[in-house]
Amino acid sequence: MSRPVIFSLSKKTLAWVRKGGRPTRVGRLVCFLYRWQAYWYERRLNLQRRLIPFKRVPCDPIFILGIWRSGTTFLHDLLSSCPGMAYPATWQCMDSSSIGLRLPPDGRTHVKRPMDGLSIGALSPQEDEFALLSLGIPSVYRGFFDPRRLPELVRWLNPAEWERASPCEWIDPFSNFLSSVSYNNPGRLILKSPSHSFRIRALLKEFPNSSFIWVTRNPRDAFLSNRKMWLAMFERYSLWDWDLSILDQFLVAAFTSAAQCLQEIVSAVPNDRLAIIDFYPLTNSPLATLESVNRSLRLGDWQEMTIRISGIVSERDRYRPDEYAQELFTPAVMNALQSLENAQKNALELYRVH
Repeated sequence: MSRPVIFSLSKKTLAWVRKGGRPTRVGRLVCFLYRWQAYWYERRLNLQRRLIPFKRVPCDPIFILGIWRSGTTFLHDLLSSCPGMAYPATWQCMDSSSIGLRLPPDGRTHVKRPMDGLSIGALSPQEDEFALLSLGIPSVYRGFFDPRRLPELVRWLNPAEWERASPCEWIDPFSNFLSSVSYNNPGRLILKSPSHSFRIRALLKEFPNSSFIWVTRNPRDAFLSNRKMWLAMFERYSLWDWDLSILDQFLVAAFTSAAQCLQEIVSAVPNDRLAIIDFYPLTNSPLATLESVNRSLRLGDWQEMTIRISGIVSERDRYRPDEYAQELFTPAVMNALQSLENAQKNALELYRVH
């Protein structure tokens, strides 16, 4: 068993982790390193907030939503390459306390994602959920560090919880992060986090003119891919051992809630600010799919976008999603999958881009 990778955390997130008791997968050195990093993280973040004045995001972002492992990363990579778009980069999300305190890295070093081997670099578009996690916002990704406590994170799959949460609990640090990202990059932010799907009510209030793209995928494939992803992240970051049955219960709650959130967004967002696309056309015919998205949401000049998108498509041409064997699911899992399938079918009928 390899030692878990240390992730940069604020004191607030570290305090949540430490409530779990004494870790079983690491020794005192790793615990000390987490406390040491949290100490300096807070000081860098406070300095950064003094040096970079807060400003509102110049225009409402584009949010890429959908359950985890639905192709949101691929879509984020494609759209982030387009003219006029800005995005949080990996180096910004993985250490949100230093964005304004150092120059961007050169981006030559790449690593492979633990769940699928996809190569990412410091300058690659990244899921802003990792920044929210480190900042102390109650992200479900806290479960990466302590999978035993996934049941207590289920509350954050409920959009009503984010709607009730005070601004200082998450909107303020989230807005400060976006302000830091866009400080020297005036483009329209394109943000990808499947976990934002569960914040849909609060996001609509905070960014009322935002555009949304929801990516659907066969729920069975998505569920099995999620198992693989979460287990890979446990292996990489967890300080305790885990139980597959607890993970499955969490995923049941997530898939059920995602179905409800998809129904909400379809009823709340007008069709000129919402596009529903499917994983399989996106991965098999990305240019045609993105042209339809652009026609629906009017994101930019398609001729200019095509040049950029084609380069990303050629780089990703060798990547193929996993294929999964037949598997017997429990009734609870089957019900969750059916719930999401029904919501996706309805959403595609109403808002599928053509």
